[in-house]
Amino acid sequence: MCIHKEVLTELDIYHRILRFTNYFIAMVNKGIIPLKFEVPFAGEVVFLTKGLRFNIEMLLFWGPGAPFKNNWHLSDEYKRLEKRQELAEELNKRILYVGVANLVLFPFVLLFQILYSFFYYAEVIKREPGSLGSRRWSHYGEVYLRHFNELDHEMTARLNRGYKAASQYMNIFSSPVMAVVARHVAFVCGAMFAVFAALSVYDEDVLQVEHVLTVMTILGAVLAACRVFIPDENLVFCPEMLLRKVLAEVHYLPDHWREKAHTSRVRQEFSQLFQYRVVHMLEELVSPVVTPLILIFRLRFKAQDIVDFYRNFTVEVVGVGDVCSFAQMDIRRHGSPTWQPDVLSEEDAQEDARRPNMTTSGGKTELSLLHFTMTNPKWRPPQESTAFINALRTQAQRDMNALTTLQEENALFSSLNSLSCGGLGAATTSMFRAPWMLGAPVQPGGVQQQSFWSPRGLRGGISHVEGSRHGPSGGILSTVQQSMVQSSVEGHIGMSSVTSGPVVDPVLAPSCLGPSSFLGPTLPQDLTAVDMSLSTLYLHELHQRHRHRATYTDAPPQPPSGPQGPPGGSFQPVPFQGRQPPGASGSASGSGGDAPSVSYQRAQEKTPLLAEP
Repeated sequence: MCIHKEVLTELDIYHRILRFTNYFIAMVNKGIIPLKFEVPFAGEVVFLTKGLRFNIEMLLFWGPGAPFKNNWHLSDEYKRLEKRQELAEELNKRILYVGVANLVLFPFVLLFQILYSFFYYAEVIKREPGSLGSRRWSHYGEVYLRHFNELDHEMTARLNRGYKAASQYMNIFSSPVMAVVARHVAFVCGAMFAVFAALSVYDEDVLQVEHVLTVMTILGAVLAACRVFIPDENLVFCPEMLLRKVLAEVHYLPDHWREKAHTSRVRQEFSQLFQYRVVHMLEELVSPVVTPLILIFRLRFKAQDIVDFYRNFTVEVVGVGDVCSFAQMDIRRHGSPTWQPDVLSEEDAQEDARRPNMTTSGGKTELSLLHFTMTNPKWRPPQESTAFINALRTQAQRDMNALTTLQEENALFSSLNSLSCGGLGAATTSMFRAPWMLGAPVQPGGVQQQSFWSPRGLRGGISHVEGSRHGPSGGILSTVQQSMVQSSVEGHIGMSSVTSGPVVDPVLAPSCLGPSSFLGPTLPQDLTAVDMSLSTLYLHELHQRHRHRATYTDAPPQPPSGPQGPPGGSFQPVPFQGRQPPGASGSASGSGGDAPSVSYQRAQEKTPLLAEP
């Protein structure tokens, strides 16, 4: 392909690498590719395997007769409306032929899949007997949780960071009956194994008895399997906090999971993203049988939608070729008003109602833009995208100024509280080491003598850092820190003296914002990941505020003081941006109805254990 541009931007390079991946992510996000099925007696089931994805990509991207002429150009026929019906019928037939071919060849593919799984998992089980009882991100989860324009190693690093929290969340759900049975079976197997081991130590001829080694191996495998069903006695049932921690790392979770993390429905749906390895193995084994059925009876009837998707969401970029328009991360075209930082006007809401099929679900466009901006700080986004990022920073700065009073629900406070309680507090709070907190000298104009974002703090660990080594530039962490430094210089933050330290607001105590948490001994290496986690939580909080504002539009306004709103820490429908932050005189001590105890009560209401089911 000839390059018609003197300079290729970071986005152009990502487009050329991830052209087909972005199309696939967008089609799954829009529901064009059917991956969810209603199974009798099992409910909704998600199915995506390597074999199914290979067939879909071969049909839609690079195989013979695919819509793409080559790796960068979509056939001109797919861009013409008058060819719509003809192309749909042709694609329908092609999918049918591939499905029939898979059905004819499935005995050979099934045999190969069985042999491959046997040799692969035999070595894994020998090395780690309990590995099949562990979990992994499913193929559907990797697609659902992936950003536009995100490379493989970036996605792997992000999902690996969320693995521990996801495992803890799934482990807190246990069946008491299965736990009792597993304990008894483990006791019997362990006792028999111990007897055989003791006899073999006393007389090694015991091992030469027929089937003794086989029995010991089986007992060890059963013992390892029983441990999966035995819960940890020290686990604390706090599903909301753990699910928020998962959200901070993986960035995407459905809206209806909020405040319902303790329910079996949410756990079941989350298991579709984070499944047992044995379930993954069984899906791969049945894939040769199920894949042709999906192609013949489900995918081929989506041919019309696929043709329309190519025509409506394909743009040509000079020097790059045809790419998916969603991958352009155009906020104006594909952004959702419910994920915007500012309150929408009625005209914007009406305009969005006229284009419901142009937006992505789950904030995919907005979060992908933030992630790409942070990992590529030298990239210059378009004007609309820049306006979105600036509006997000402005909103965060306003919430930061009102953080000490919290006369109404504060999205930044909720994000910081979720991030710190989720286990990232040490890394996050250390980023707020403003000069007034450390007692460091400040130069005129509020510039610290040695910047926290200096790349010297990252030397020795650059290979493990995601994004720029110069620190976050597209999120809200740097904005919040600058706001704190500016407030300290102007004297708007209450403090007795530089030597005695700042006056700690009791409202901020639950969110680990006290100086004792700020003075961590180490500096977080992956600044971009922490910045993205905070930005993700903050954007989700703003999204929830938009949803609650739309839900409670007709509700009477609530007074500004006292615990307000629905139970469980839900957001109030009172618009935030119409209110001016209080003056500095009331931020330190408070007056009248602005007592910090009101805000502290709201922090308690948002505790997951106190939330109503």
